[in-house]
Amino acid sequence: MLRALMVAGLTAVLLTGQTTAAPAAPTAQVTGAYLQITADGVATDPGFEGASHAHAALAAMYDVTGDPHQRQAADELLNYILGRKPGQMSTDLALQFLRSPYLQSDPRLGANLETFMTALLDLYASQPDKVLRTGDIRTLTGRAELLVDYAGYLEHRHGDLARIQSADAAARGMLDRVAALQYTSEEAVSSFHNDRYVGAFPHFVAGDDGNMGTWDVEHWAPSMLSLDQYAAVRALATGYGRFHTATYNDAAASGTRHLLGTTQIDPDLIYAGAPAGFPLDGAKYVIGEETGEQPYLITYGWSPNAIAQLGTALKAVRDNRVKVPDSAAWLASYWRGTPPRSVLAPGQFWHGLDAKIEYTHRFIEATQLAVPADFPWLDLDRTTFPGTGDDDIRRGGWYDGSGRGTMSAVYSRLAMTGYVQSGGHNIPMLNQAAHWWERMIVRS
Repeated sequence: MLRALMVAGLTAVLLTGQTTAAPAAPTAQVTGAYLQITADGVATDPGFEGASHAHAALAAMYDVTGDPHQRQAADELLNYILGRKPGQMSTDLALQFLRSPYLQSDPRLGANLETFMTALLDLYASQPDKVLRTGDIRTLTGRAELLVDYAGYLEHRHGDLARIQSADAAARGMLDRVAALQYTSEEAVSSFHNDRYVGAFPHFVAGDDGNMGTWDVEHWAPSMLSLDQYAAVRALATGYGRFHTATYNDAAASGTRHLLGTTQIDPDLIYAGAPAGFPLDGAKYVIGEETGEQPYLITYGWSPNAIAQLGTALKAVRDNRVKVPDSAAWLASYWRGTPPRSVLAPGQFWHGLDAKIEYTHRFIEATQLAVPADFPWLDLDRTTFPGTGDDDIRRGGWYDGSGRGTMSAVYSRLAMTGYVQSGGHNIPMLNQAAHWWERMIVRS
């Protein structure tokens, strides 16, 4: 019997807001931020990388809350980052910049974005094969999504037409490559002896068909490659929204099948199958059919970063009005089983996506520390959670996935930026998270 996740006590706390006073002037300079808190509560690896994650998280939160303390902390972190690396920009930061009023208000980041985009456009123009056939798929899909968003950003600002056209052409080239790399039913069976990989993507993009490297994917569920899948679906859906190309719609729709498994927060799903344990520890991955695959975080442990990124993919599919083709030939090649009418009927499909996006928000809100003492995942075998998180070191943050009791700035940043990007707006929860992030900042 499935157990429900009880979060009434936590919900009561999250619904209690506080009035925020104007921030006081800083008394010490930022010199970095911690990258991880170990399971025994030790903050480690202070420096530039942790500061970059903290800044991204606080920037995302501030765009929702408008809290001046969060703005001050984000400003201080950005000054530290640009003081250490004046040209700082990355694909993730560029994507966040394009949807963040706060980040767009800083002219230094705007200048860095243009330099970064020029380098990317020049690279594609001079070495397209290097872009399309080297590295991992998240690099390729991230660049494609960025170019689509950048072209729209330039149009909104009445930017240079030639630059918009260059961005569109490069984005199309990358999206065409992503769609071509997607596994058909025949390819999934011949490559992995596992038709659950229908609609999935290779981890690496080298060669004609890409590859999974040394990963033992025959025994993994495709959901285990979740972050690859989410990024690919999000890029294709975003590309469809701009270009209205059927190939992008169809590839995004097929990739979405893996993401439709559940809207229930159920701890039993982590350990379905035998022997009990996480799939990477040798346990079999057993799921029901429902309408797709179970999300990665449910089967792989307590992973708020994965569930938040899942929300961004689902929102891109919904917002860009991706439809599942009602074609027997297409379904035979790019789907597993027969989708119900709720998937094939566009309105019902989008309504279902709304419910799943809301589920991702509930998951993030329910797993924020501290959790109740009877939280059902704390005492499962093979986990290393040190407790409920009701202490000054952990309160307001999240444990890492895979049953680990560590707390990573990388995963927590993905959780916060993904939650906000997918429309999460629980301000009391975000304010609690901000306190955790502010404690991660190192000053001297």
